Amino acid sequence: MQKITELIPNKKVHFVGIGGVGMSGLAQLLLEQGYYVIGSDLKKTRNTDRLEALGATIFFSHRAENLKDVDIVVYSSCIREDNPELEAAKKKNIKIIKRGLLLAFLMQGKTGIVIAGAHGKTTTTSLISLLLNTAGMNPSFAIGADLDALGGNASHGLGEYFVAEADESDGSFLCLHPDYAVITNIDKEHLDYYQDMAHIVRTYAEFIANLNPQGILFCYGEDAHIKQALKSYKGQLVTYGFSEHCDARAINMSFSDMQSEFECIYRNEISIKFKLSVPGQHNILNALACIAVGIKLGIDLDIIQKALEAFKGAKRRFEVRSKNDRVIIVDDYAHHPTEINATLQAAKSWKNRRLVGVFQPHRYSRTKFLQEEFAHCFDCADQIIITDIYAASEQPIKGIAARTIYDQVKKSGHKNVFFSPRSELKQHLLDNVQAGDILMLLGAGDINDLSEELSENFSKQIEVN
Repeated sequence: MQKITELIPNKKVHFVGIGGVGMSGLAQLLLEQGYYVIGSDLKKTRNTDRLEALGATIFFSHRAENLKDVDIVVYSSCIREDNPELEAAKKKNIKIIKRGLLLAFLMQGKTGIVIAGAHGKTTTTSLISLLLNTAGMNPSFAIGADLDALGGNASHGLGEYFVAEADESDGSFLCLHPDYAVITNIDKEHLDYYQDMAHIVRTYAEFIANLNPQGILFCYGEDAHIKQALKSYKGQLVTYGFSEHCDARAINMSFSDMQSEFECIYRNEISIKFKLSVPGQHNILNALACIAVGIKLGIDLDIIQKALEAFKGAKRRFEVRSKNDRVIIVDDYAHHPTEINATLQAAKSWKNRRLVGVFQPHRYSRTKFLQEEFAHCFDCADQIIITDIYAASEQPIKGIAARTIYDQVKKSGHKNVFFSPRSELKQHLLDNVQAGDILMLLGAGDINDLSEELSENFSKQIEVN
């Protein structure tokens, strides 16, 4: 692979869709190393504000005219091939690369710790990044969400390690050749790119084969698909989970408010208690991955304890946006049936209140391929409201709509499921949410925009009453 100085000789980079969380992190890493960053997106966000403050030039439109004198153009899987800036780059013979390849270039010269998997990547990457930072190791990191404890979602650290969240959605994580890798799970996902489950497993097996031969692979030891992907792996392996055959396992778990407590047994050599300031059994799994990595890196156990207890969660991962006498509003990025079920289960263990879930489906393709899986993932919610699909970059698919999921949930026997168009959703919630409810806003689209508006409205209702 070329050196990054050869790839970007004049230190000029253009990002198409620079406001995306993954793209903005890479742009920040380049800015912190003295590169000239230009980019485009459709609207201003906290991410674009941060990049502009660091010196980036950002256009809020996608036009051929935005493409100035640059070395390379970077884009993600969310950008369509007919994007005018990509077409202009092709005409000008400017090198075009996906963000996964740029991440691989940025990791050169560092000891790479890469986290992959269908679910839990962002939280696990956040935990490991926070752990290394707490241990004084000054890591570089690129996370798929903001982490307040680290001041954002990316940083160019001066230390040896680079912690990165991988993107398996388009196979671009195969660009990475880490020294340490974590696989949280393998699930039926991104079927707009993958042919089937077997294709997904084969691709993860390729990712595993890219690991440094002297490196270490950490993975959830109870995942049947991971076991398939591991069949030809002969390197060092550390498993984690809840069963006795796992190297790092959790026992004596308890949940109270936003805290999870558990005891970690590591290879029957270490037994130590941990507190985690986020709820849910799925987060204990994420924490176990972090603990296992920390032990292998030689980090003191008391520092691992300190980092885990200090972790308050990443943005849009069970993020409590409002907590008053009328309603508790929680925003979560969950958009896959497995994630939705885990998040709602965590909410149920958090507080004994009526649980109202609001789900904005993300992409027509995911709705099409996973419609049957969506049928039962809302079972523990007392009420569920489905709203319109957030298309992202996709075109509509004939016969697929938000009502596709509504029909599946209804058919599964849920007694309290409703459909509300996005334009009417806010008023529907204001009219129907009851005092004492937990309101879970679920989805990877713009559903989180509602949280602040609803908080203000519910607060005003309390003042009037």
